[in-house]
Amino acid sequence: MKREFYSSYIERFGKEFTDELIAKINTPYTQYLRVNTLKIIPEELIARLRYKGFVLEEQEELDYCFKIVKKPFALSSTEEYLLGYFYLQDKASMISVNELNAKETDLVLDSCGAPGGKATLLSQLMNNKGAIISIDNKSERLKAEVFNIQRLGCINIASFEMDALKVKRLDLKFDKVLLDAPCSATGTMWKEKKRMKSVNKHLVSEHSILQKKLIKSCYDVLKKGGVMLYSTCSLEAEENEENAAYAESIGLKKLKEKYFFPNVDDTIGFYYCLLKKS
Repeated sequence: MKREFYSSYIERFGKEFTDELIAKINTPYTQYLRVNTLKIIPEELIARLRYKGFVLEEQEELDYCFKIVKKPFALSSTEEYLLGYFYLQDKASMISVNELNAKETDLVLDSCGAPGGKATLLSQLMNNKGAIISIDNKSERLKAEVFNIQRLGCINIASFEMDALKVKRLDLKFDKVLLDAPCSATGTMWKEKKRMKSVNKHLVSEHSILQKKLIKSCYDVLKKGGVMLYSTCSLEAEENEENAAYAESIGLKKLKEKYFFPNVDDTIGFYYCLLKKS
């Protein structure tokens, strides 16, 4: 870990916590899977995978989330994966999407949606009803999203190549907005060991500027009384609580915010903030 990040974490979280974080990210990364309840019930999928030698552990927070304890071979090589019975997704990501509390009658925007993990979970939670508009400005990531949408059987998602800064062109107002913003991804250092060598505080600052622009863009298309979920896989204050403060300054009310840490929550480093437009 670069000294600039190590020093920053000690200042914010304390030396003992920071050293525990570093020790945790040097252990094997914990994987989770999400049962796609649009196609199969958890009990049936788990029975099928256990028969093939996989060991899975239930998670109290979410009845469709399972920790992968043992895998004799790649889960993506199974028939169940090809049939769209599950999606490999970090638990923190699932918990954050669940907080949005999307309803079957909602019009939802996933503003940086590809490759579709959060959009397809929204579809699942909405029982394939309502409508989800998922946009992303990277065509290669959109190809992966379309594949996941089709594989998982999500029929209430429309996917478009579009810059989220220009989302007003859709001329729509949304009940819920999910902004999983492009970020420095320092929280993924447990999963991607080289991450902390490829980022620096200058990059964090650049992302923070873009994130504020995205928050304002999403604010403009959110209905009055609507709810926005802002999230990142970053541990940096500039990209998280400082941006939540910016969101409050333009008229959003903070309802809830939470950090996840590898050494505390057995997930990637992650942050989300739930905001309401008054």
